[in-house]
Order: sequence, then structure tokens, then C-alpha cells
Amino acid sequence: MAERPGIGVLVSHVVRDAKALLAAQVSLTKAEVRHAGQEVAVVSIAGLIAVAGVSMAMLFGLIALAFGLAELGMSVWAGFLCVMGLLLLTAVIAGVVAKVRSGKITGLSVAQAEWQETTNAVSHAMGVPPAPGASGSDPAGRGTN
Repeated sequence: MAERPGIGVLVSHVVRDAKALLAAQVSLTKAEVRHAGQEVAVVSIAGLIAVAGVSMAMLFGLIALAFGLAELGMSVWAGFLCVMGLLLLTAVIAGVVAKVRSGKITGLSVAQAEWQETTNAVSHAMGVPPAPGASGSDPAGRGTN
């Protein structure tokens, strides 16, 4: 019959495993924060480039369009008014695109769920009921995710 390990060995194994679990949770959180930050940076840079490029290119084209409409017989002020309407339409479309893209940026949902599941599992293992309002657990303390 194999000799059973002493309490000191068991405690050291529990501490080692808890440290490994904590390190994994921290790594997951860091990775998710990094990914979300990269998505925000990409969307922001792309939006700024688009705004700057469209503004510069359209400025000259729209002035030419307004004067072109005046050459076709429309008064100059009416030509510029038509150009203003076109600019407003473009701004609305760009705003809708930005709103849709910003909705795809998520928070730390995976890391939060894993932290909650770990908290519930540790609480269950220690015989402590989960904290009030803890989501993602059944009465036995196991995650339902």
C-alpha cells in the first residue's frame, strides 16, 4: 500500500495549484484587454484617416461641383447649398458606420466569466456559498456557462 502524503505536502500542492490558476486567470485577462485595446486602436486610426482623407479630397471636389452647378445656370449660392446637402448626407452615413463598428467592441466578457467561475468553484470547494448576486452558478456552485 502506498504511503499517503502528509498535510504539509497537500497544502503545498494546493498553494502551487492556486498560484498556477491565478497566473492563468491574469494571463487571460491581459490577453483580452490587449485584444480589446487593439480593436479600439484600429477603429480609431481608420476613422481618423477616413475623416482626414475624405475632408481634404472632398473639399476641392465640392467647391468645383458648386461652381460647376453655377456654370449650368444655377445661382452660386444654390450650388453651394446643394453641396452642403451632399455633405450632410455623407456625414450621416459615416456616423451610422461608426455606430455599427463601435457596437462590435466588447469588454472583458471572457475574463469576467472565468473569474466568476473560478470564484464559484473555490467557494464551493471550501464549502462557502457563492456571494449574493453571483451569476453563472447553480446551487451546487458549478458554473452554468
